[in-house]
Order: sequence, then structure tokens, then C-alpha cells
Amino acid sequence: MRLLQLNYFLNVAVTQNISRSARTLNVSQPSLSRSIHDLEAELGVPLFTRNGHSLALNDAGRRFAIQVRAGLNEVNHAVRDLHRFSEINSNQVTLRFESSTAVLPGLLERLDSELPMIHIHLMQNGFEQDRLHHYDFEFTTKPVFNNRNFHLLKEEIIVRFPKAHCKTSDMEVHPEELVKWPLIMTESNPLRDQMTSMLQQAGVTVRPSFVTGDRQTILGLVRAGQGICFMPQYSWAGTDVSGTVAYHFAPQKVFRDIYLSATESTMRLPYRSEIADAIQRYFVDLVAD
Repeated sequence: MRLLQLNYFLNVAVTQNISRSARTLNVSQPSLSRSIHDLEAELGVPLFTRNGHSLALNDAGRRFAIQVRAGLNEVNHAVRDLHRFSEINSNQVTLRFESSTAVLPGLLERLDSELPMIHIHLMQNGFEQDRLHHYDFEFTTKPVFNNRNFHLLKEEIIVRFPKAHCKTSDMEVHPEELVKWPLIMTESNPLRDQMTSMLQQAGVTVRPSFVTGDRQTILGLVRAGQGICFMPQYSWAGTDVSGTVAYHFAPQKVFRDIYLSATESTMRLPYRSEIADAIQRYFVDLVAD
């Protein structure tokens, strides 16, 4: 039993004439007759009393028509309500981050400027109230399988030393040299995981002397001569690095990538392509600055 079949039934119930209903519904007369017969066969109950080309609802048909009309009204109401809900929620976009990022305020300001009709919601990995909660875009350091992934930037990971203790001129540091300094690190996040793995592969045991999630505190401690830290080239934008100096890893520099990831179904929703474009432009400008 199909909704279209029930709509056909209600139309014939009103016109009481197959030919007239066929013209109204823009279907062939044989197709409409077959649809009505199939419905009666499925129900196992005749719905009409037939007299040539004319039909009239019998008692079972009148009872069924009342219930079908009420049911289809509910279905139509549900469809309209869903459309309204979709229109409202198409303007609400959730961005999920693996960890907090200093570029976030500037990114939100850019999105609000270019797409003022969009309402942004934020979600951070590990702090979701509902693990199944939907999000539209995810910022990640690795492409997500089966998603559409936009490469936002490739940034170098540098080592920040106190400026007062800077004695060398080549501005390079080997991983094994880091054991001479107290290491100030972020709380657990993808940057820390990457650097810990890299140092372990180089045979360096990582024992942070101080851990904090506040970037200004990390740089302030380095400035005060309390240790050294790792710092991404771009994504800590706006952090005060005065009183510190940047060293590059040697013999090879260390980099990380940042991606914007979304499912293909998400990208087909209203405004998602515009949002992805705006985010990519923001990161292009971030690197250019």
C-alpha cells in the first residue's frame, strides 16, 4: 500500500467517477482503475459499489476514507514540519575540533562576516555530551576515511627557547639535545602526541617538567627561563612569543598537516560548500600573514 494509491482512492471517493479522477490526477484511466482494484485486493474488502462508470463508497469505503483522510493529513503535517525543521537547521553548523586552537576566534569572526546567516556551534573532542551528536565539519591532523577532506595548511613545529639562554647561531636543534632542558608541554592533544612519538622514535624519553593547556602560560614560562616548548608555526597565531627564540629541528624539520573533513552527505546540505570555502580562504590568509 502506497501513499499515492491512497491519494488516488480519496480522489475517486470524491468524484465517484474513474474518468473524471483520471483527468484530475493526470493518469490513464486503466492505471487508476488498476490502482483501486489493487488496493481493494490488498485490503481484502471492496470499497466501492460499482454501477457502470460510476462508483459510490460502500460502508467499508466510507469508514476507510475517514481514517485515510485523517492519516494523510497527519503525514502532510509531518512533512511540512520536517521542511520547516530542515530550513531552520540548515543555518546551524557544528564545527568539531580535536583540541582548542588559537585560530578559533579569528575563524569565527571571518565566518560571521562572510556568512552572517549561519549560526556556528562548537564541539571539542572528549567533551561531547552525546557521543552520537552530529557535527558538520571536523578539524583534524589526518584525513578521515570516506570523507571529503580539505587540506588547510602544512605547518612546521618549532622549538621555543628562552632568548636569554640562546647561545648558538645556527638556530637548529637535534632531538637528543632536548634532554638538557626542562620540557613544558601542552595537555594531551594531537600536537603533544605527535611530538612524543617523534622523540621516542629518536630515542628520547619525554618527561615534561610542566603541563598546561594555556599557550600564554607555556610561552611565559619559556620566557622566564623555566624550560622549552614546542610550537606550531601558524595555529598558535596571536600568542606572545617575545623573549623567546625559535629553533628548527635538525637534521630534518618537523611538520604537521591540518584538514577540514566532512561527509559527502553533509557537503550536499545548504551552505556547507560556502562554509568550507570560507574556512579555506581564512587559512590561506593565515599563512600569508
